Amino acid sequence: MWRHFRSCKFKPQDKSSKKGKTRVQALCAFAEPVPPKFSDSYWKFLSEMHQDEITVACKKDQCILDFGYRLFHKNERVVSQHQYIRQKLRELGRLLLEARNIASVNSIRDLIKPEKYVTVVAAARRLAGFNEESGNYQRPSLARKVGHDMHSLAMFIKTEGLKMKDKEAVQNAEEFAQLYQESWKYDIASQALTQLEQKKWNAPLLLPFTHDVQILHNHLLERQQECLHALKEEASQSSWKDLAKVTLAQVILFNRRRAGEVSRMHLSVYLSKDTSETHEDVNLALTALEQKLCNYFVRITIVGKRGRKVPVLLGPMMKESLDALTERREECGVLKENQYLFALPNSVHYLRGSDCIRQFVSECSGLKNPTALTSTKLRKHIATLSTVLNLKTTELDQLADFLGHNVAVHRKHYRLPEGTIQLAKISKVLLAMEQGRLGEYKGKSLDEIHLDVNETLDMDGSPQEKADMPDGTEDGTKLSSQEEDPEASEETPCIPTSSGSSQENLTKKKVTNSDGLMPEVIEVTSCTPTSSGQSNERSAKKRGKEKVVKRSWTPEECAAVNKHLRKYILTNQVPGKLDCERCIAAEPQALSNRDWRAVKYFVKNRITTLRRKYE
Repeated sequence: MWRHFRSCKFKPQDKSSKKGKTRVQALCAFAEPVPPKFSDSYWKFLSEMHQDEITVACKKDQCILDFGYRLFHKNERVVSQHQYIRQKLRELGRLLLEARNIASVNSIRDLIKPEKYVTVVAAARRLAGFNEESGNYQRPSLARKVGHDMHSLAMFIKTEGLKMKDKEAVQNAEEFAQLYQESWKYDIASQALTQLEQKKWNAPLLLPFTHDVQILHNHLLERQQECLHALKEEASQSSWKDLAKVTLAQVILFNRRRAGEVSRMHLSVYLSKDTSETHEDVNLALTALEQKLCNYFVRITIVGKRGRKVPVLLGPMMKESLDALTERREECGVLKENQYLFALPNSVHYLRGSDCIRQFVSECSGLKNPTALTSTKLRKHIATLSTVLNLKTTELDQLADFLGHNVAVHRKHYRLPEGTIQLAKISKVLLAMEQGRLGEYKGKSLDEIHLDVNETLDMDGSPQEKADMPDGTEDGTKLSSQEEDPEASEETPCIPTSSGSSQENLTKKKVTNSDGLMPEVIEVTSCTPTSSGQSNERSAKKRGKEKVVKRSWTPEECAAVNKHLRKYILTNQVPGKLDCERCIAAEPQALSNRDWRAVKYFVKNRITTLRRKYE
């Protein structure tokens, strides 16, 4: 049949329909007689499913068909929900096939009984790929979805039983639902949810760079002017589609909206936009800048997640492009029955915003992290950066409402990452407690606590090991006072102490590396005898030697460390012992005279130098 479709003279000219084997199967499935209880549209909706044994099991099960018809009747006009409904039906069909391999089951209704609860659990585990030895699921999300589907199906059977006064069906559904509420979380849901959450614990959270967002914005602005000029010169499908893609990406990028929300925007919503001026009484509460912004942007309201109304702001260039698109719709092959603003020519569907953003990101050059430029990560980006503004509760509520969620979701899923909070905020409290200075910050907020990180940055050496090293360091690459002040004198005079003794004379000389990144220090320490001689004797006894020569790093050594540990310098992280040992093992010739502590403090010093350079 699919070969015949290629050469058939009577084939339909609908270009939007699927091609090949899938299209033939869908047409053949729709050619089957429609059951009397269902409509033609519902049967056509089912015919678009992948024609396999799962679809056959769904179509032969009356309970699954009735359950799907109720979902379809609710969202018949919402095309974006059709794939979700088909997915729910296929999940029930897959569970039914697995249950038939375990026990004697004819219909999905036979599983909605309390005595079949164990069978449902076993079938769900087999379907999700549960491993008895490791206790993990291959598909933990599927295990949780199947549980939700069975509970929804039990409630559906209960309502149908109440309508038909079938007390046995109602009782079975209620008891199964009670078992689900009490036992499902222990049998499947809790373990699957824990496995899903653990995968996210150490997963890197990629947020877009502001530099990348600016590059993408400028690229879209240039492409918009080109496409708008091309559409005005010649109205064609390609020029209309190109301008629609650019404008769709611009609206998503500027408003930080979900891609699907803007993609599904209806033409009637844009045509009914409110362009009236702000009320005079309202202008009294606005500043001059805010009044200009009210006249600069146009605001429309669209349907967001869970039916919420979410605003979209359109600038003059966006409005000009959308006006051109609405005027040339019919000339460029957009069907009259297509109700979407960003319509796909010769189709009843719409352009996908995520595909448009991905296309224009691939066209940009010079991006640091192009994979982070998605609609979801852009929303997290603005929510994270908004913490710098120190917004009030009402202002935060307005921002969350604009993004299309509540404050609780904004704080938990969109704002500053939990790991960043622990590194930047909570760590200051722990450092203050470790230094015994927590009482000094009484009554202050976390932002008002200022500590010297270098005092407690060493996490490997013990106090005795530090005492055995000169000036409390471990490898002679300490941050001296000369690094803090480059203009400091070459010699530090003896400073009398309260006991009449003098401190050590320190002679330091700076040597700049070949890469110019950081000055290294060569320090020779000599102890000057005091009148009593006790201070130097104690110092020499403590250090175990009278002279400590601090050797500078050669260009070869610096290049070897930069080659393997440069990522730690760029991310302001001090490497651990294993990382330093791996670096030495990878460069045995260059780093033969260095131990892991020397490598660690080399990286630490460079991080500190870079931090001070950019402060």
